[in-house]
Amino acid sequence: MIKLNNVQKIYDNNKQRVTALKNINLEIKSGEIYGIIGYSGAGKSTLIRLINMLENPTAGEIWVNGQRMDRLNNEKLRLARQKIGMIFQNFNLLSSRTVRQNIAFPLEIAGYPKEKIDKRVSELIKLVGLTERADAYPSELSGGQKQRVGIARALANNPEVLLSDEATSALDPKTTESILNLLWEINRKFGITIILITHEMHVIKKICHRVAVIDGGEIVEEGPVTEVFGNPKKEITKEFVKQVPVLSGND
Repeated sequence: MIKLNNVQKIYDNNKQRVTALKNINLEIKSGEIYGIIGYSGAGKSTLIRLINMLENPTAGEIWVNGQRMDRLNNEKLRLARQKIGMIFQNFNLLSSRTVRQNIAFPLEIAGYPKEKIDKRVSELIKLVGLTERADAYPSELSGGQKQRVGIARALANNPEVLLSDEATSALDPKTTESILNLLWEINRKFGITIILITHEMHVIKKICHRVAVIDGGEIVEEGPVTEVFGNPKKEITKEFVKQVPVLSGND
């Protein structure tokens, strides 16, 4: 489904070279929930932006659904991106649009007819539990409700991959729990591959099947969640394990 081969990302800033990612090799299976955990500055957000080509790799190959993303022309890349949904930490909603209109936005951009847009938006509003708030504006919503709109919008084009970049870090624990339950349900019902970027161990423990630990731009440990966090080998992994008292698999 998703494969990164020897991926490297280097930024040149004012004659200073910064290596954000070094020789990343990852394989994410179709239909799994895959976690990438690391502290701030570890390179995890750069990594997720490479998967949907919001950033170009300096070296290496990025494959999604059998397509080498870093070799696609602009038109093919635009079409490929429609199959990759993105959920953001700060929601990125359009303040002048209602819940319904925010969810409709990517479908309008893709040129769908109004009848099809209306039908799809109604389905998504129901899916994320916002039927009563369909005509509300972002300023009238709680953080959890805003993120539900963000999830619905990310699902609008029936993506095969859902990228979540710190989607719960701005939310309180109870709201985080409800958002993770929603993502788990979406994965279970539709088989969408979900990649979760986070610095929070409990997020990984709650719903991920496998996890990669990233530190200093490198993957230092990788494997099934129960294996990696049940028997951590690297010091940074041990630090993350300490965030959660008991590891009992995916609750």
